[in-house]
Amino acid sequence: MVGPRTRAAVRELLEARVPVLAATARRPRGAREILAANGLELPLVGLNGAMGRHADRTPFHDAFFTPDDACTAYRAFADHGFAPCLYVDEADYDVVLAREPSTNPGHVEYLQPVARVADDLEAVVRSEPLYGFSLLGLPRDALVPVVADLAAAGIAHDFAPEPQWAGWSINAMPRGVSKWSGITAFCAAIGVPADDVLAAGDGTNDLEMLAQAAQPFVVAGSRAAGRVNGAGTIEPPERDGWAALAAHVLR
Repeated sequence: MVGPRTRAAVRELLEARVPVLAATARRPRGAREILAANGLELPLVGLNGAMGRHADRTPFHDAFFTPDDACTAYRAFADHGFAPCLYVDEADYDVVLAREPSTNPGHVEYLQPVARVADDLEAVVRSEPLYGFSLLGLPRDALVPVVADLAAAGIAHDFAPEPQWAGWSINAMPRGVSKWSGITAFCAAIGVPADDVLAAGDGTNDLEMLAQAAQPFVVAGSRAAGRVNGAGTIEPPERDGWAALAAHVLR
């Protein structure tokens, strides 16, 4: 949960007609639930830049794997014995899982309300537009061969310690996709220049976004700290660090 100062800062920015966008690795549906729990309703970029949705849930950005890249990415997981989560945009489902998915059991439980099970994941890969692949909360050494195959094939991915479940996580994205590509799509959709963006982040999947932003900020003590030249520093969300950003925009 964010604190009252952060919620007030967001309202202040919106009242000043400053666009505020949430950019996250989460699915848009899951991200909206978290925003709603904090009393916020914002446009968002989800799945590390693959999906963009306005606050009213209408799309402004969709980036899929090409059929060949989807098969290549899937083989990077399957050839090492893993059944990854497949991210889709179906009426009732965000994710397709195998009957015995390889991701952390806690992740499976979290996804159950928005996941369907397929007996043949490869058939889904070959027949349906895909926004991403993931495995969360598994031993790092077990995932390294998957990461090596993704890298060799030029498939965009993030490989980092998992904050929610013990272990490490892989998220694979379509070529050219990052949070920054989703942000530029949002800027184009609402008619504002992308060269004025202020961005704040705390993870390795934020590094490209932070490197491109006109005003980058990193969260103190996070995986992004010390890795972006010229970045400012804010306190973590639990200390209402995000609230400080409004002052930089409105000064």
